[in-house]
Amino acid sequence: MRVRIEPNSPLPIHVQLKEQIRFLILNGELGPLTKLPTARQLAGFLRINRNTVLKAYQELVKEGLIECRRGRGCVVVEQPVSVVQSISTRLLTIIDNAIDQAGALGVSPDDFATLAYARARQRQDVQVRRRLVFVECAARISAAFAQAIQERLDVEVTPIVLADLQQPTAEVEMLLREAHMVVTTFFHLQEVRKLLAGAKKRVIGLGLKPHLERLVQIATIPQGTPTAMICVSDCSAQNMKQSLENGGIKNLEASACGVEDRQKLVETLAGRSVVIVSDLVADEVRPLLRPGQELIVLDYLTLDEGGISLLRSLLEEMSEV
Repeated sequence: MRVRIEPNSPLPIHVQLKEQIRFLILNGELGPLTKLPTARQLAGFLRINRNTVLKAYQELVKEGLIECRRGRGCVVVEQPVSVVQSISTRLLTIIDNAIDQAGALGVSPDDFATLAYARARQRQDVQVRRRLVFVECAARISAAFAQAIQERLDVEVTPIVLADLQQPTAEVEMLLREAHMVVTTFFHLQEVRKLLAGAKKRVIGLGLKPHLERLVQIATIPQGTPTAMICVSDCSAQNMKQSLENGGIKNLEASACGVEDRQKLVETLAGRSVVIVSDLVADEVRPLLRPGQELIVLDYLTLDEGGISLLRSLLEEMSEV
């Protein structure tokens, strides 16, 4: 995929990326059902922040040009080639004419692009959707929660991780300035509020929906049973363990571990009779299990309905202001 980033351009990097991918799609160079690189892969190739790629992908999803599904990545949506070429041809004609007219006034293409972007943002701000930032300790979890909220509410959600708040880049600071609200889980609520103490941003904590069937199954595990709790990262695994203890399940000799360090993961699984795993990483853990090990999969990404209702009410209040 031919994409180039200009670090010194006045256009934000995610806009540069989005518009170039958009052009490749509308021009037919990225055909229907073409799989795009993962955010991590593209960020590494372009040497930019992974969240920048995620934001560009999210905007392309909103424009109906790509679709992203958990476990399947992002692909170009299926469209008739004739429609794509027709749209591309007409847009390029409009753009070329505008650049020529701006040139006649002594305006360079770069200055024209900057002015066009600023004007588009100005026009859009009249009816802009509310923008949220979602914070979690692991990028995969943050992105999944952000997508879940977007699917439930008419709101734009940008995922970031705690490390982004601890040492914020200029881009993260811009995201926070533009955000109407910052959302996280109860696990990190106090930490996020502390990190954003000077930002004057409203920080909301959401809980996870308890799954009684799985909790009952875990509660019946005999006391002292060697157990492993596995999630995306060590931090999120500790959160899983803490949430179970908060729910009254304290009878387990449990070791918490993420999937980031494979050797540590294998060592943690060894000798454990029961493995409690987040649905986010279940497919990664299953092949490592030995015969006789019991696997319990927790749906770790279903937000509590009360929290969603609260968030919806707060957004509605903001819209009325």
